[in-house]
Amino acid sequence: MSAVLEETLAAIRPADQAAMRAAQERQSRLTKPPGSLGALETESIRLAGLAGECPPPLAEPAAVAVFAADHGVHAQGVSPWPQEVTGQMVANFAVGGAVVNAIARQSGAEVMVVDVGVAAELPPAVGVLARKVRPGTADITVEAAMSRAEAVRAIEVGIEVARLLYDTGNRCLLTGDMGIANTTASAALIAAFTGADPAAVTGRGTGIDDAMYDRKIQVVQRALSLHSPDPADPVGVLAAVGGLEHAALAGFVLGAAALRVPVVLDGVIACSAALAARAVAADSVAAMVAGHRSAEPGAAIALASLGLRPLVDLDLRLGEGSGAVLALPLVQSAVRVLREVATFDSAGVTDKNVSPAAAEGPRPAGRRVLVLGGARSGKSAEAEALLSDVDTVDYVAPGPLPAADDPEWTARVAAHRASRPASWRTHETRDLVPLLAEDTSVPLMVDCLSTWLSGVMDDCGLWAEKPDADQMLADRVDSLVSAWQTTGRQVVAVSNEVGSGVVPPTPAGRRFRDELGRVNARIAAVSDQVVHMIAGIPTRLK
Repeated sequence: MSAVLEETLAAIRPADQAAMRAAQERQSRLTKPPGSLGALETESIRLAGLAGECPPPLAEPAAVAVFAADHGVHAQGVSPWPQEVTGQMVANFAVGGAVVNAIARQSGAEVMVVDVGVAAELPPAVGVLARKVRPGTADITVEAAMSRAEAVRAIEVGIEVARLLYDTGNRCLLTGDMGIANTTASAALIAAFTGADPAAVTGRGTGIDDAMYDRKIQVVQRALSLHSPDPADPVGVLAAVGGLEHAALAGFVLGAAALRVPVVLDGVIACSAALAARAVAADSVAAMVAGHRSAEPGAAIALASLGLRPLVDLDLRLGEGSGAVLALPLVQSAVRVLREVATFDSAGVTDKNVSPAAAEGPRPAGRRVLVLGGARSGKSAEAEALLSDVDTVDYVAPGPLPAADDPEWTARVAAHRASRPASWRTHETRDLVPLLAEDTSVPLMVDCLSTWLSGVMDDCGLWAEKPDADQMLADRVDSLVSAWQTTGRQVVAVSNEVGSGVVPPTPAGRRFRDELGRVNARIAAVSDQVVHMIAGIPTRLK
């Protein structure tokens, strides 16, 4: 690993939970109904966690870096466009004639173009940074796209560009890309990092017919079969099947995370590079903002894996950074709302924050609700009441299934199943993240997080004292919190409040109590509403 990369990784830190809690609390006091700004509120909280302060700094000025490179896999006939178009488009960017230039002028963003691997020799041009690592990659169906050293150098180029744009005053960075055939490499990267089927992540790119599309899928499959890339070795994956712009974009994301400034992801190329960045440094996800949901299928799979919710969904598939620049005003507005909107106290406006216990009729519910309580406190009934006016609910039971040697538990599960409305859909699983990531209007109810945690601790081998059990548990909890924070669904979760129950005075009991307390606190911090049940009486805590 190079010194530049080591220095960058050392500066990347997790999101600041105290700042996120402060942002959530401030959102609840602004002169608007809680949760009424939806994803903008979520992003403002995430940006506070990234900056480590509430409110976070303004996400402006902003700059988009368009990394340009060519791909040897173009020789396999995966694109109808000639490879020369990459260099021609770089010249177009330089004179301000591309789509990203037009949208950037509207959004007030600077555009920088970086030649990290264009096959042609480009003449010097204003606005084009010459950082060519090599003139295009090799054909990934024949050999590795580049050497490991070249992949590291391209990553360093991305870090250098992030630092350069930051040093010139930019406080929001946006990803851009240009490279004919780069969606083929993107599909290979997404399949390698997520384990998804190549056919599921391969799209039509710049617009190809059915025959070329089938060939493109086969090319991705051949490349993956040839190299067998190991997702635990992200630099190796980039070197084997990636592009020079992918590696540079991964470095750009890492550089932004180290500088603690947001980096707005564009489409499928940026999303595939973001997977590589996360594999290098998991905490870099805290800096990522999903600008839009690309029409390329791999983008949605990558965003779900990253736990990011796109701000814009317009069926875009251009690239260049166009979707990221379109989303820029939304990112900036999220911060301005948190910084500039008056609170109820400062504006002298009455805060209508009625406790569910005192309200008549259906109980009010936010988009993300946590219902806490001790045993037999009525917490599950309260959660169901919050969704009583909804016809269809995805009900998740993450606890153990009935077992022949535990008739009492079997009876409890049967009673729960029988009490649910016939229209509710039951999921008996501990795999909550994909359900939270689903883009659907059907509400989700999780009953309960305490049984989920118990099962996850067992899955991770905590009680068997597996060497990596603690890290596995931390990763599972981090994934859940991230998915909860970014979910677009209405979701209600039930959990045992450990302060309201009796915990066996054993090492295992104390460990479970401590872990559940942490899970409850983290989920509560990123929830819109928290209700505490005591003896069947709800009290709204948030």
